[in-house]
Amino acid sequence: MRLTIFWRVMLAQSVPIALMLAVSLYTLAQLHQFMQLSIDILSTDAVCMELEKRLLRTFLIQMRHAEQYTHLQDKAFYAHFTQGYNDFIRTLEQIATLVDTPYERDVLKQIRDLQVRYAIGLANALNPKSSWSQEKTEISDKIIAGINESIRFHEERMAHKTTTARDHAAVATWMVRWLSLGGISVAVLLAYCHARGISRPLKTLTQALRCVGRGESPPALTMSAPKEVSELTTAFNWMATALAELDRMKTDFIAHVSHELRTPMTGIREGTVLLLEQVPGPITPGQRRILDVVQTHCERLWHHIASILDLSKIEAGMMEYEQTPSDLAALITRGVDGIRLLAQKKQLQVEVLCSSACPLLWLDEGRIQQVLDNLMSNAVKFTPIGGTITISTSVEEESPREGQRVVVRVTDTGGGIAAEERERIFDKFYQSASDGKARHAGTGLGLAIARHIVEAHGGKIWVESHPGTGATFVFTLPVDDPNKQKQQVAEEDHKECSMRWGRVRRLVWRGPPASRSSRLNVP
Repeated sequence: MRLTIFWRVMLAQSVPIALMLAVSLYTLAQLHQFMQLSIDILSTDAVCMELEKRLLRTFLIQMRHAEQYTHLQDKAFYAHFTQGYNDFIRTLEQIATLVDTPYERDVLKQIRDLQVRYAIGLANALNPKSSWSQEKTEISDKIIAGINESIRFHEERMAHKTTTARDHAAVATWMVRWLSLGGISVAVLLAYCHARGISRPLKTLTQALRCVGRGESPPALTMSAPKEVSELTTAFNWMATALAELDRMKTDFIAHVSHELRTPMTGIREGTVLLLEQVPGPITPGQRRILDVVQTHCERLWHHIASILDLSKIEAGMMEYEQTPSDLAALITRGVDGIRLLAQKKQLQVEVLCSSACPLLWLDEGRIQQVLDNLMSNAVKFTPIGGTITISTSVEEESPREGQRVVVRVTDTGGGIAAEERERIFDKFYQSASDGKARHAGTGLGLAIARHIVEAHGGKIWVESHPGTGATFVFTLPVDDPNKQKQQVAEEDHKECSMRWGRVRRLVWRGPPASRSSRLNVP
């Protein structure tokens, strides 16, 4: 069972806390041991050494008083010896309360016994039969040796405890350092895994939402994620399926309505043409003006219906292309002829620059003509009166692997396109808000259909523009095609066409609408 985000957070936080607690407990234990060693050194060994040194000084004073007493036989010196003896015994008793090993107790017992023998011997020293003179040196040497041995024992013990404390401190420092480093590493790793386990599914879900926002249908999401994110993913899949079904129903409805509208529109178009040609009979000038308006609106509505049907074919994957070796320059000339009257009406200057190096291309003439017509009509629509429209072609080397490509540019001197709209204008039904009048003149499908047609031919389409400096729509078509043999067969016809066009052609229309004049400028 997958953990929820709550328990993931709890687990990710509990492990570092447990590691920190373990490090703290270990540190406290080591500090307690170090403190205990320090207390033993200061309160036991150091005190014992100080008492033993005082014991040695007391005994040396006793020896001096004993020598003075035996030589001078003065009771005062014996009294001083007795007082020293009492101090010696009290000091031994203090040391006995501090020691805790059998060895130390044995040493203290031997020193005490020797001190008693020394005192008894001194008490009988004046007796002529006493052997004090022979025993005193042996007893005093043993007492001094015993005291020095006890002092050395405590010195070695202090040194050992100090070394042990130092070693414990070094080990504790090493352990705390590596435990802290390991704990931090584990905490960072757990935090990373926890964050990644949540961020990756959310990132995937965000990308899928963006696909839905762009009008695309993302595949069903299946991912290993926390329970909350999995439930969100399930809800998203349901929403995407419902939206795809609604979009399909909308597309089917639009396609059905558009198809049903084509039949009556065909009748209206043909009837208008027959009336304008006065086949049923003569018409008055007023009737002709009305029929001209009807024909204009019929053509506009026919164009909208055709665009909607093309979009339906694209979305259904049923758009078909009949590719043949074609001359792109001829298609551009045909497109320029189509916008001539509108360009003259707005007093626009139209320039065509076609490179003679442009070869025959393997393409669907009707569909590429549709792309050119759309780009040129948009240029006329958004270019102000007296502006300039430039259509140019060039052959560029894309890469050694992909080969050459033909680049077509349609440039106008209109208001330009804002940066945030450069990608959105190729979305279906989107219309730029830069020109309110032109916005309501179309359906917003032309550029979307153009992009699909160009990409179906293996090319790319984009716009280069800055507000206030006009716009340049660029699309590319690959030179290499899968049917090179058919292209080689048509190469002879293309040579004749290239000779007629020359190296560079420049076509310019100028003048008011009434002049109806055209001029071909060849540099």
